[in-house]
Amino acid sequence: MEMGGSSSPWRWAILHRHGLRRRIIHLPDSQTEIVCWMPKDVETTCSQKPSLLLLHGFGSNGTESWTSHVSSLSRHFALFIPDLLFFGSSTTSRLERSELFQAHCIHRAIVSLGVNQSFVMGHSYGGFVAYRLAHLYPEFVTKLIIVASGIMMDCHNNDYALLKTGAKSVYDILAPTSVSALKQTLNLVLNGTPKIPDFILKAMLNNPNRDRHVELIDALEIGKYETPTDLPKISQKTLILWGENDQIFNVMLAYDLKLFLGATAEIKIFKEQGHVPQFAQNFDEEVISFLNRDGSAQ
Repeated sequence: MEMGGSSSPWRWAILHRHGLRRRIIHLPDSQTEIVCWMPKDVETTCSQKPSLLLLHGFGSNGTESWTSHVSSLSRHFALFIPDLLFFGSSTTSRLERSELFQAHCIHRAIVSLGVNQSFVMGHSYGGFVAYRLAHLYPEFVTKLIIVASGIMMDCHNNDYALLKTGAKSVYDILAPTSVSALKQTLNLVLNGTPKIPDFILKAMLNNPNRDRHVELIDALEIGKYETPTDLPKISQKTLILWGENDQIFNVMLAYDLKLFLGATAEIKIFKEQGHVPQFAQNFDEEVISFLNRDGSAQ
């Protein structure tokens, strides 16, 4: 469901304009490549600004998710915007598929650039990866932002979406194969189906990685059980951002995560927003304020 295609050139132009360049990072296992947008001169930029790693959600890739935020965020942070494995052009011939494996690969990729600490923000599926980064590599993740990501979900979380759409499985929602199913997904994500011509929707369905996406869904550790009893608690200061009308991950999951993390976490609910609270006018302001609070960002 990645749009890509003709939309890429103008996104790439914006990223270039703000000093970012696209690089392919080959991991030492010789089987994994991570595509990442990063500062043209990583060492110099990271000496001037703190790093911020941005992780995208399931139906997108790095550039589609974060390009519209680059202008404001790049003033304060050295941005790193990777494609997660099997989204965009990131790929591996290894067989692991869990969000834990995604976190390991992203960590190895960013550290290979000489970046040993970073703020991390993840949306939806990217939030799963971000949370795993925070607990696997606490010395790497200095602050965490979770955006509309059901960290506290259980195996029944998708029941509402399945009931509302009439979909037979979560695959039909996260990896749709028909225009009608894609419209249902967009309706859930955006709280209303945008007026997109069917020929564009058909192009969006051209997903050569769909089988891999199904494998990623099956391999998720978060949300596998009746209750998230084995979820590790992280220690980093965490900001939880959510839309009050989220139809993918109910807003109560935001409050559950806040309760689970306790005093280290704070929460901001955006009124009239759905599963993509990044659309809120003051979204970037909330991000910058939180990360800047201890004098980290300038």
